[in-house]
Amino acid sequence: MPKAPKLLNPKVQPMLDLIIKNGILLSMAGGKAGIIPHGAIGIRDDQIICVDESLTLEKLYTAKRVIDAEGKFILPGFVNAHTHSSLGIGKGILTGLRYYLEQGLAGYIEPGNIETTMAGARMHILEGLKQGFTTFCDNNSNMDKIAAIYEEFGARARISEMVREMPWDYRGKLEEIYSFDRKYAEPQLKATYRLLDRYGTDPADRISVMVSFQGLDYNSEELVLEIKELAARHKTMIHTHLAQSPFEVRQCEMRYGKRPVAVMDQLGLLNQNTLAAHMVYNTSEENKLAARNGLRMCYCPNSFTLAGGIPPAAEYLHFGGTVGIGSDECTYNCVNPFVEMRSALIRGNIGARLASVPPIKLFSIFRMATIEAAKVIGMDQHIGSLEPGKKADVVIFDQHTVNMVPILVSPMSNVIQNMIIAATGSEVETVVIGGRIIMEKRKMLAIDEPAVIGDAQKFGQLAAEAAYEYYKNLPDSEVLKLQQDYYPD
Repeated sequence: MPKAPKLLNPKVQPMLDLIIKNGILLSMAGGKAGIIPHGAIGIRDDQIICVDESLTLEKLYTAKRVIDAEGKFILPGFVNAHTHSSLGIGKGILTGLRYYLEQGLAGYIEPGNIETTMAGARMHILEGLKQGFTTFCDNNSNMDKIAAIYEEFGARARISEMVREMPWDYRGKLEEIYSFDRKYAEPQLKATYRLLDRYGTDPADRISVMVSFQGLDYNSEELVLEIKELAARHKTMIHTHLAQSPFEVRQCEMRYGKRPVAVMDQLGLLNQNTLAAHMVYNTSEENKLAARNGLRMCYCPNSFTLAGGIPPAAEYLHFGGTVGIGSDECTYNCVNPFVEMRSALIRGNIGARLASVPPIKLFSIFRMATIEAAKVIGMDQHIGSLEPGKKADVVIFDQHTVNMVPILVSPMSNVIQNMIIAATGSEVETVVIGGRIIMEKRKMLAIDEPAVIGDAQKFGQLAAEAAYEYYKNLPDSEVLKLQQDYYPD
């Protein structure tokens, strides 16, 4: 059995706020599984105080509250390394992401009616919490208002305002070089400064701020360098998209005579201070360069596979890069770490075969949703594993379901394997964030779940109607054509 992490001094304040005991505990300490068959975790305030076998821990500490997780999994909270919370309001409406990006549907959801944006964000965060995500790296417009939802719901968030110098409903053509206009970015820059003033950038805080530009196809060199300087001044990371579409690649080629990775390198952004989502249209040499320079990659397997590309996660790992898993915008996805892990395994290994690199190991997938996801967003010193001194973000997972049986710990373990290949997310029973119980026995304790669902249904319908009215009169509406292709009757 792996050696349990060391205790903090048990002689100091032996009374804890919460003990979770008798579970199959996966600590992920040091990046290893750290399975303790009859494990327990002790929590005081927002921190983990101790992790050990249940009998040992209970001899050393008492607690105001004890949860008996007999036979269940005790896991680190999962980390969503790249998401756009407001966009879940369009779930299932759009069936091809490039049409969302290039045909302007974003204009009816992204800045949209503020009520629509908030309804989408509330639904997205609720869905993620119920499936075991405890931390969200959220890149959005209206982020100051969305941040208030994270505060209300008790979730942990690494937030950034999406800055772009283009209108949201811009419908560009692949071979057209367009002009950037700073006026579109000014409100988003002002929002970024408000976030920095309100929350700061300390990753130890429950809500902390990154800075962001949407991508090289939506932002000028001048603004990108301004964002870079802002990040340096506030000692925080940059959150962006990279090589996510043929549109972006072609724009960089026409504008700069270089592909996106080369432009990022030229601007001094190809390093560990940058979190780049997707990277679908990188070449192998570009992936090698980015990985060796420390660029942190977020792998969104569902989002971009469905959009027509396979993110190069296996190749990036092969070159020594750091990869975390994210859900992305969820117009045709869900906010579920188990769905993402399973998709990451299947689609990642298709990508491995295409790139002629080794397949992704099952345990690497679990790392990408926990400690590695924490690392790519700059929070691995605080979350991603169950260790003394880290934040008390904990998930209790009840595997006593037909899809999970059998569960074996020794002499061979299938604990992580079964979570990746068989779990649905409904097995998540209890969620603790910063020592606070957010959900217990599948019941949200401080969130009006029926109201959140009702608002999402109402405003989702309104967003769909607005988009339809706009697109139905366009002779070249690829969005509606695609809908008709899927639903010909």
